[in-house]
Amino acid sequence: MRKQLLQTSAFVAASLLAHGAYAQTTTTDQPIQMRLGGQYYTGAAAMISQDDNPGQAAYKRQPTGFQDYFLIRFMGSTTFANGITAGVFTRLNAFSAPNGTVNTSNGFQSSNNTTIKDSYIYLKNANSFGEWRLGDFSDVRRDDAVGINAGVTGDQAIGANSGDIYFSGSPVINLTTLNLDSRGTKVAYYSPVIYGFHFDASYTPDKAGGHTNGPGNIGDNNGPTDNQTNGLTPSYLNNATAYNYWSLATGWTGTVGPVKLAWTAGYTEASRKGACANKVALGNDAAILANGNVDCALTSTNNANPRVYNSGIQVNYGPYELGFDYEQSVAIPNGLTGGIGQATTFNAAGLPTAFTNRTNEEVNKEFDLNLSYTIGAIRLGAEWARGEFEGITGDPDVKRAAINDVIQVGATYTVGPGVNVAGLIQQTLYDPNGHYIPNGASFTPGNGGVAANNNVYAKSFNSTALIMETSFRW
Repeated sequence: MRKQLLQTSAFVAASLLAHGAYAQTTTTDQPIQMRLGGQYYTGAAAMISQDDNPGQAAYKRQPTGFQDYFLIRFMGSTTFANGITAGVFTRLNAFSAPNGTVNTSNGFQSSNNTTIKDSYIYLKNANSFGEWRLGDFSDVRRDDAVGINAGVTGDQAIGANSGDIYFSGSPVINLTTLNLDSRGTKVAYYSPVIYGFHFDASYTPDKAGGHTNGPGNIGDNNGPTDNQTNGLTPSYLNNATAYNYWSLATGWTGTVGPVKLAWTAGYTEASRKGACANKVALGNDAAILANGNVDCALTSTNNANPRVYNSGIQVNYGPYELGFDYEQSVAIPNGLTGGIGQATTFNAAGLPTAFTNRTNEEVNKEFDLNLSYTIGAIRLGAEWARGEFEGITGDPDVKRAAINDVIQVGATYTVGPGVNVAGLIQQTLYDPNGHYIPNGASFTPGNGGVAANNNVYAKSFNSTALIMETSFRW
């Protein structure tokens, strides 16, 4: 009996093993396969002409400079037999910054500029449910934007509308793809394309993100001294100005005869909660200030919800490429450009002595128009970026907008796949759109540079630059 039982058990085990082997050999599913990619941009500029007299934006600034921008991508994906693709994406910002340490609640953290820029997982099936993402990346409005990749280089990482490689000297910067939530941890949905149309949506609880390691990256990611601990959800009482970021985007892609067209439009908004001057201990309420107000309470000058509108179009016709992108931002916390703000108090001479950022009344409008023509390995291009920034000059009229124009013309030569060299000439024109109002009674140049009471946002600026840039992508 025992021998028969053992024989039966052995037969069953062999059958199970055979069945397992059969199941493994018949499936087409494969684990995620990783691959490596990246890009390296670098540029050199010489300001052959710029306004650099005492009190102007370029005073005592080096007329030449170098910049670089280095990203490494780690990508992995697999497509299962049911048609669903699972993947992971991580982008490392690998600048070589001077190293150092900063104090944290847990010890010390390196201040080297090497950081994770994006990191998320996704599931998608383009023919059925679309795509779901979870992690740290730009909101769908910014991620969906088009109209920004023509011009001299065909890449927004370099150009008159770039936050990566950008030479100007102006006190402000033009950029039509503002990242309102700073890539906070979010969930996003991208619909399937139906008759050329698509719809996207994303939600971010707070721009802090949901990271569980590093200084200040838990609960509220607001700096290396944040007093939050593992497991806590975001707090309204710890130095963040807005929460609950949500974003919507839509667009259409198709062809009209020989012309290829792509159009997108998007909207992002957050709920403003205020910011505390001092961090609030866990479980405690905000402090009562000497004037009787509650610390981190909103005021009439900063209580509007920040929001961003964007729309762009890209047109390709043979060797020609035309792009246009427009963005309008409203009530950005603490202002978008760091200007003086609205003058609120004046002395006997009529000069301002106190200012406030009325961010709920400020509107910034920016657009970028770019055109290129490609013949063989040579791309000829031109680009015009304009920004109109309200409330930064210190003028009593908070709606007066300073205007920043950046114009580029040049050419790019493709050395080989993924390797380009570009040469450009650029003109920057900054107009405060009003008379100069110093931040104080008078302006006096200091021995070490521009005096503290100088207001470069209220002075005109003009520069001409010769720029050489190169890019490597793999």
